Parts: sequence; C-alpha cells; structure tokens
Amino acid sequence: MKVLCGLMDESYKYQYGIELQDESEIFKPSEISLVSGRRDWVAFQLLIKSDEDFALSVGNRPVFSPKGPLPNIRVKCKLDGFPDAIIKMYPIGLIEDDDRIYKADLLLDDEVVDVDKGKIQPVWIEISILEDTKPGVYKGEVNLYAQSMFEDEQNIKTFNFTLTVKNVLLHKPKDFNFHLDLWQHLSNIARKHKVHLWSNEHFEVIEKYVKSLADLGQKAITIIASEIPWSGQRCFRVKNYPSDLFEYNMARIEKDETGRYIYDLSVIERYVNMCFSYGIDREIEIFGLINIWTDSENGYDSIVEDYPDAIRIRYYNRADGCYKYMRTANEIKDYIKALEQFFIKRGWIEKVRIVADEPGDTELYYKRLKLLKEIAPTFKFKAAINHPEFIDRFKDEIDDFVPILPCVCEKWEELEKLKEQIKGRFLWYVCCWPPRPNTFISSPLLESRLIGILTAFINFDGFLRWNYTVWPEKPRERLSYRYPHWKAGDTNFVYPSWNGGPIFSLRYKNLKRGIEDFELISMLKKTRTDSQLILEKIWDKIFRTKNIIDFSPSYDKRAEELYSLDYADYQAFRTALLGALEE
Repeated sequence: MKVLCGLMDESYKYQYGIELQDESEIFKPSEISLVSGRRDWVAFQLLIKSDEDFALSVGNRPVFSPKGPLPNIRVKCKLDGFPDAIIKMYPIGLIEDDDRIYKADLLLDDEVVDVDKGKIQPVWIEISILEDTKPGVYKGEVNLYAQSMFEDEQNIKTFNFTLTVKNVLLHKPKDFNFHLDLWQHLSNIARKHKVHLWSNEHFEVIEKYVKSLADLGQKAITIIASEIPWSGQRCFRVKNYPSDLFEYNMARIEKDETGRYIYDLSVIERYVNMCFSYGIDREIEIFGLINIWTDSENGYDSIVEDYPDAIRIRYYNRADGCYKYMRTANEIKDYIKALEQFFIKRGWIEKVRIVADEPGDTELYYKRLKLLKEIAPTFKFKAAINHPEFIDRFKDEIDDFVPILPCVCEKWEELEKLKEQIKGRFLWYVCCWPPRPNTFISSPLLESRLIGILTAFINFDGFLRWNYTVWPEKPRERLSYRYPHWKAGDTNFVYPSWNGGPIFSLRYKNLKRGIEDFELISMLKKTRTDSQLILEKIWDKIFRTKNIIDFSPSYDKRAEELYSLDYADYQAFRTALLGALEE
C-alpha cells in the first residue's frame, strides 16, 4: 500500500471531483506551527491518500471491515504536557455542492470511516488550550500507524508541529462582546431527530444545539410566537425536493367553555431558561408578531380580516374538542398583551425584541409597527433590512438595526451618523445574497472567518444569519435546495447527527475563529491606548480596500480585490494581535 499524507491549515477545503493541477503540492507540508492564547484552541488538517481502499481510525478500537481484509490506518496526535482528552480528531466528510462537486464540510463523529482508493481523506485535529496553560512553546506529533487483520501495527509516518501559547487569556464565549444572532429553528430540529414537538425528548436534543450555539458566543434566543411566520420559507413551491420548513408556535393556547383564552407559555419559559443557563442571555427575539410572510396564490394569507398582518394563532377549543384559529383583531391583541405581560413579570422585557424579517412595504410596516406599539408599549423592535430606504424611514422607530451587507455599503455614511444617535445595536447580515463574502459550501472558508474581522473593521456590534438548522429533507445526502436562489450551505452551519445532536462543519469552526478575532480586537481597544495605530498597521494583512462601499455587489469586485484569501495573512493578523496584547 502506497500512502501519501501531509498537513494543511484549518481553512483548507478539499474538493473531490476536480483534478488538482499539482496534487503533490498539498502533500509536501510535513510540519506546521500554531499560535494561541490561553482558554483558546488550535486546529489543523491531516490529509491522507492511498492507492488501495482502507479504513481510517481516529480512535483505539479494533477495526475489521465487512468489505474484507482492508488495511487500517490509525491516526494518533500527542502534544507534550497536554492530556489526550483535550485533543480531538474528526474525519472530515464531504457534501455535494450545487456544481455536483463534493466538498469538505462535516466534522464526522465516526471513529472509523472507509476511504476509497485515490480519494483524499482529510482529518480535523483540534487541541484545546486550557485557562491555566503556561505560556511557552510546546512540541507535538501526529503519528500514522498501519496494519491489516491480525498484524501488528507499524508506524508509517510522523509529523511534527509546534504550538506557541501566548500569555493572553481569551474571554469565555458567554462574555464575548460580539453579538452573534443565529436564528434557531426548533421545529426543524424535532423533525430531523424524529421526536415529538416540545416533548422532553425534543428538549434533550435542543440542549445539545443550544450548547453548540453557546460555544460560538451566541447572544440571542429565538422565540416563535405564532404559526409558521415565514410560511415555511414557501417550501411548498419546491416540487423536485419536498422539504418541510414550517416553524410552529411555542405558545400553547386553549379556549375554555366560557370563551376565555388560557395561554400556556411554559415552552417559551423552559427554552429561555435553558439558553440562560448556557450564557445565551443578551436578547430574546420574537418572531411571528410582525411582517408575516404570505403567499396568497398558495393559500398562505391573512385569516383575520380586521388586523393588518397575517398573524395566525391556533388554539384548542375545549367546548367541542377542535383546534381552531383566532379570527378577530381583538383576539390577536389580547394574545399580544398576554405575551408582553409574561415577559414583564419574568423580568425579561428589556431583552425582548420584536423582529421583522425583511419588510418590503414601507407604509404597511409602519402601520403594523404603530399598532404593535399601541397594543404592547413596552416592546422594543428590531428589523433585518434589505431595502436601504427603510434605514432613513425607521431610524426613530426601530431599536436595533440589522442591514444586509449591500445596504451597509449603500448607506454607509448615514449609518455612521446613525450609530452615534441611537442606543440600540447595529448588526449586519448576509443570506442568499450577496455572493461574497458568504458562508456557502462554495465560499472559501476564510470568508466565514472574515465575518468577525469585518464586523470589527466597520465597528458594528455583531452579525446575524437566518440559517443555523434550516435543513432540507435529507441534509447529509442532499444539501442543495432551491438553487440558484439558495446556494448549498445557505441553510445551515451544523448538520443533524444520528446521536441526537449537531455535527459541526468547517464553516462553523472558521466562523468561530473569526468571532474570536473580533474579541482579540475588542480586548486590544480596551487595553491599549495605541490600539488604533496597531490596527492600522495590520488591517492591510486582511483587507485590500479600506472603503466599505467596494464590498457592494454592484461594483462586482473579485474577492481578492476586497480581502485576503491566504491563510498565512490571517495567521499573521492573529499573531500580531496576541503579541500586542501580551506586551
């Protein structure tokens, strides 16, 4: 068996199905140097290819294959002074992109995977640096052992690496300054893990996803407060890949025999408290009370004639045992008032934001906003904005602004002034648009990392994306959905595993790295009076332009004209930040 192997950085994305110009180049690196702070982590990739089918093991169990006497290659990583428990290895799985090319993305939980001959198998190697780790230089090894059937293992390759730990203590994710808002779609989690909605089993699964969000530094809790506020993302229009994307109300409502409504908000309370326990406690965002998405042609329209929005509230009618929907504006208003009182009594009202997702009609949105403020005057408001005219129109009406990146570019001067005038947060977002930078499977992984750095560069508070778990029907088999409107990867940062939790992606890890870059910049600004001079010297490592307007898709600039796609530049940027903080 002839085996080729090499080391690559954490931003490398292997693609299977295209011929590499010089494949031997990726197997040349035999050493790698890493740098970190304390309470930090480092990662790199090991690439393995063989001229025979083989089984790859990242664990210690015996390996026998139903395919026959396949050779086994076992990977072992060790780092002087570090326990094995904080070193994790994941075979990297591939997913088919819209161009039918398979690309690396999934960090598989599998201890053993089968690898076809001639195919490169990447392995993700990640090391946690604990809070009490002493600064200094540490030496490590990655060893490959081969054997078949009952043979003794032989060491066929050893790679060396070094880790330099700087005397800089990173914040815990719950204390990050970066305001991360990845929307949660809990109904889809229930469907993919085959558990009943809002059951104890569902919450056991949800908790694993909450933890994964908390590890990123998530700050916002998503609450769905009416039925299908996005009308299932209009999934019923897709006939070639039917996928259920409907999200359901977390409030459970009954009408008793006297006609009185009873609001059971225990699911909302349970979810909020779970998120709080993991440090996700800055914001409670409510969907389903304003700017409901409709599709009249397919029957998804307003069902309350005297209310200016398509809010759908389902309840159980005790008198006849039937489920029904509220039909009057007064019923809707009473429900909204009950929600407001619930958050007031729990002491959470200051954290609550009523969210509008991309309102398109200025006057209609104003009418809805005005009515909601009359019904529930203590509510605050937030909007994801994809029409630049909304920024001027609602600068005195909305508390938190979240313009899409092209709007940030088009309204940059106005936003700079507005940031000084209002007390709310400023986030930005991308979705299916713009094409770059973005977090699609087709996007360079460094664009996921760039999100945190770009947020610091434009001096915004954080970043929003709609897509954490909006999986199509079989996301691990076919992630591509509604292409070209939605590119593969537009719907998720994690995948559902078979063991009731998330599978991380390379995009998740690179997003996390960028958020931590933002934190280092934030720490620098707070601790060094010369922080701006330091940043001016190192921004050029990342950005090829200092003008945010250049990021507008209307300028049609290539990624390389806007920012670096060379991992060495990002590593140098991070090393410079750690060095400045250590001084």
